[in-house]
Amino acid sequence: MLRSISKILDGIYRIGAVVSGALLILLCCLVLYSISSRMFGFYAGGATDVAGYVMATSTFMALAYTFRTQGHIRVALLIQNLQGSRRGMVEILGLGVMSIVMTFLAFYMYRLVYDSWDFGERSEGADAILMWIPQLPVAVGAFLLAVSVVHTLIQAVFDYDAVNPETSEHEGPNEV
Repeated sequence: MLRSISKILDGIYRIGAVVSGALLILLCCLVLYSISSRMFGFYAGGATDVAGYVMATSTFMALAYTFRTQGHIRVALLIQNLQGSRRGMVEILGLGVMSIVMTFLAFYMYRLVYDSWDFGERSEGADAILMWIPQLPVAVGAFLLAVSVVHTLIQAVFDYDAVNPETSEHEGPNEV
């Protein structure tokens, strides 16, 4: 059952990565629009602000997939010299701490969105965008990252070989 849930969640993380890629294309278009508006002398109307929101959203939407495929840079000074159950315990401890931190981040990103919505906060730019609109997809990305870390922690506790590519002989979430 854990493997089928894991497959579904990995699919959701992959969708986040695809959305992130599409947002990078949109970011490129916004930058080109902003450059061309300066070249041809017309008003770009908040394109720079929107590009910043798109970049933040793209980053956060890709984090869960990148984490699950071990694309993040890891500091392995401590665990590279550990073997067997010691290594597993240190990795599980690290994932536990990271789960707490990422859950905290996701919760407070949600609170930021809620407070911005509740107070009707607007951007300071000429477009005066309601701030909860660009904050919401960033909060979704933070939530996906928190879920992916907790997912990996649970998987490490119950099936360590699935998350440790050095001991794994079967296909796990790290195989793309």
